Amino acid sequence: MFAQNNKRNIIPFSHFGYSQNGDAGIAYRHRSAINTLPVDILQLVWDNTSAGMRLTDSDGIIIAVNSVFCSLIHKSELELVGKEFTVIYSSNADIEELRSQYMRNIETGSFQKKYEKYLHLHDDTTIEIEVTKTELLDDAQERYLLTEYRDITERKRWERNVQESELNYRSLFENAVMAMYQSTIDGKFFNANSSLLKLLGYNSLSELRNINIDTELYVDLKQREEVVEAMRMKGEIKGKDLQLKKKDGSIIHVLLYSRAITVDSGTITGFEGTLEDITFRKEAEERISKYVVALESMQKELTKLNVQKDKIITIISHDLRSPLSSILGFCDLLTEEFPTLSDKEKVEFIGYIKESAEQQLSLVNSMLDWSRIETGRIEMTFEPIDLNIIGSEVVHSLLGLAKKKKIYLENNIPQGSIVNGDIKLLRQLFSNLIGNALKFTPKSGVITLLHRIESDGTISICVSDTGVGIPRGEIKRLFKIDEKYSKKGLNGEVGTGLGLPLCFEIMKRHNGTITVESDLGKGTTFLLKFPQQVPSSSTRILIVDDQRGNRLLLSKFVSRITKSTEILYAENGEEAEKIAIAKQPTLIFTDYHMPDMNGIEFIHKLRNNSVTKNIPLIIVSGDDIDNRIQYDAITLVLKKPINFKNFEKTVKGIIS
Repeated sequence: MFAQNNKRNIIPFSHFGYSQNGDAGIAYRHRSAINTLPVDILQLVWDNTSAGMRLTDSDGIIIAVNSVFCSLIHKSELELVGKEFTVIYSSNADIEELRSQYMRNIETGSFQKKYEKYLHLHDDTTIEIEVTKTELLDDAQERYLLTEYRDITERKRWERNVQESELNYRSLFENAVMAMYQSTIDGKFFNANSSLLKLLGYNSLSELRNINIDTELYVDLKQREEVVEAMRMKGEIKGKDLQLKKKDGSIIHVLLYSRAITVDSGTITGFEGTLEDITFRKEAEERISKYVVALESMQKELTKLNVQKDKIITIISHDLRSPLSSILGFCDLLTEEFPTLSDKEKVEFIGYIKESAEQQLSLVNSMLDWSRIETGRIEMTFEPIDLNIIGSEVVHSLLGLAKKKKIYLENNIPQGSIVNGDIKLLRQLFSNLIGNALKFTPKSGVITLLHRIESDGTISICVSDTGVGIPRGEIKRLFKIDEKYSKKGLNGEVGTGLGLPLCFEIMKRHNGTITVESDLGKGTTFLLKFPQQVPSSSTRILIVDDQRGNRLLLSKFVSRITKSTEILYAENGEEAEKIAIAKQPTLIFTDYHMPDMNGIEFIHKLRNNSVTKNIPLIIVSGDDIDNRIQYDAITLVLKKPINFKNFEKTVKGIIS
């Protein structure tokens, strides 16, 4: 009985020993090997297997074949059984090498049991086959080789087509201009093309796989939740606008096109889709939207200006007509009744004419000033301006009028209150407000200019008086040109009603604001709020000294070292502390001997404040204060008299 060399089950074949070619010798030699087998079962298996079966002996002679083998090889059983196994090969095959290899396999029992190969047949056709070999032994220990042939030509062609399609898909996927991806439902990328990596700023797919889509890609987690919900409900998304974060944290706008990846049961296992970068489009849309808003705003402004123009023309026609009527009337009287008028009446009439003419001139000048500012035709030169100087100049110019009316006028704006502005307009601003206060402040009243630095770094100037005040309901009319709010002063002074609208426009051109607080019978405060000043240079130096001469000397030394430095001034430690917090200067010079707070106390204040604790500071003193100061890298002493070379070396070292 035949058995496998590895002691597994018997491999039967029905024609073995019963060859139809009538070769009794072969059949007889092996009849005993199958006498014990159920021939009907062996016949059934042999005839119905899908593989081509061939049995050869130790000499390579074909003993049996099945019909599938015959069809595969294009030969009949009669043409195969009893012939050498090489009969199936092409005439171009190396027959000797095939025989030698076969004999070695039989003798050694060593052969490749399963493999795939191209088989070049005797009729010059070629097929791809899968070969499986099994060695058999009969009771006499003779060796046989059972070989199964399976035609895999179509399968291999299909596999190659699939492989080619996969390569084409991969190439298309990798080289697509559109960013493409595949991700898990729980927020992990498992596939992405180079366009997606470039879009999101990642260097490799492995790097992208490490991010969490929910928290590291989406700007708004709510958008991610909406995407997942839409995919679960509809299975796809077409053109959803999203905001995503790139690797560097910058934000881009994309359109998402995606579909759900499902298994046979319909369960969603992930998502795949494309992202279209629309950041540039969005920015363009935003710019266009801004332009539209700007145009609409411009249209509204033009409409408003047109309405104002009509109202102003009405105002001018009325206000100019009244003084002109007065002038013409008195001129007629003087012309017609001059001989009969007394000298006193003549002087009186001429006085009325002069007063009306001055009123007209004032109205025309105010209107021209307002018009030039409103229409942008006035040339403005912005530069750092000390409001202390502006305040002092205007106070001095109006001091005579104040003394005449017995009103106390004072400027408490400290030196170093620097804003960027136009000196002419700021002078006119202060002059209008102080002049207005003088009209409505009674005898023995007080008009004060005050200064404060707000927590946000802005500078506020208060013009306060103890005058008659303004009714609350009329405050909102003060700055409107079309309202022309005007009242006579306490001494009958006539105003144009254009001074405060002009002040409003001046502050507007300085990116500031003007507001009013007033109580009837108690006084009025105009609050001017200037924006936080950003100097053209990044270097600021604060000089703190109660002596003006010392401040001037140090500022000259600083100016000799660097021309672009912004120099701030303070007269005492309390004022200097506020400026230091608001301006955060590069360096502070402070005198040691100052009223209320000396230099050492001033240092302690700065070092205990988180905003100012790291500002370098130099104490200038003629005293020996080494044992009273704790030195560090940013706290130094310069002893008087100051040597410029030492001063220059110290300052340059700190600034650099």
